[in-house]
This record gives sequence, structure tokens and C-alpha cells, in this order.
Amino acid sequence: ARPLDESDLVRAEDALHVALTLWALHQQSRPTGMHQADRKDSRRGLGTAVRRMMKPGEIDEPLRKRLVRAGTAPDLTSLAQRLRDIVVLLRRADIPLDYALLAGQLYTWQRPGGADVVRREWGSSFHAWHDKDAEKPGDAAPAPAGDKTTDSTDTDKDAS
Repeated sequence: ARPLDESDLVRAEDALHVALTLWALHQQSRPTGMHQADRKDSRRGLGTAVRRMMKPGEIDEPLRKRLVRAGTAPDLTSLAQRLRDIVVLLRRADIPLDYALLAGQLYTWQRPGGADVVRREWGSSFHAWHDKDAEKPGDAAPAPAGDKTTDSTDTDKDAS
């Protein structure tokens, strides 16, 4: 990796400052960690976190608009305030976020063309996330005709 020049160092410092202050707000008086690393099997990016606040299968327009509004912020100060509004909602819903990932995105966001890259990442993670707990075995796609792998004694109906 190349050494960072002065402007890159300022961007990095600003990104870390915003991410750490957001984490502090999110973590405040919480016994469990509100920073959790984003992994392939457990997504913790901003778009995913916003989507997790919504009911399964539904898009909450006011929440979605908050994410879009954050992505279209004209400067880092506005972005920080808009992200703060989202973090307050995440805190209320007890939904963790990967603040290291967010710090990297805030750094990228400040670079020329970086806001577009970050908006795409947030949008992609927002639309890719789905609630695995909300999926029920009966919701799966039907087996192809002639497939005899299902047991006819299995039922997915409740006793009521």
C-alpha cells in the first residue's frame, strides 16, 4: 500500500471520527456490543441494518428514504447528521452495525466519485438482505414434479 498524502490522512481521520461517534451513540449503556463485523453469513452493513428494521417482505418507505437521504448528503457534516438519525433508530431496535465497514465507506465517500460507490454498496446490501428467520419451510418453492424426496407425513400446519 502506498503512503497516504495529507488529504487522504484528513479524510481517514474524519471518517474514523464520524464512525466512532456514531458507534458511541449506538453503544451507549448497552450491555451487548453494537459493533459486529460484517461476514458472509451475517451481514452488518448499513443497508442491511436499515432493512432489518422493516417487517419481513415489506418496504417501510420512511426508513428507505432515510437511507437514500443519507446517501445523497452534500458533505460529510450532513452525512454524519443523517447517519446519526439512522443510528438512533438502530439503537432503539437493538440492531448492530459494522462500524469498521462504515468507517471505510465514509473514507471512500469523501473521495471523488466515492459517494456513488458507497450508495451502490448501501443499496445493494439493502435489497439483498432477507430475514432467514421469517422463511418457513412451507414458503419454499415447490419441489419439481416427479420429485419423491419429500415425506408425506410432514405437515407445516399448526394444530389450531
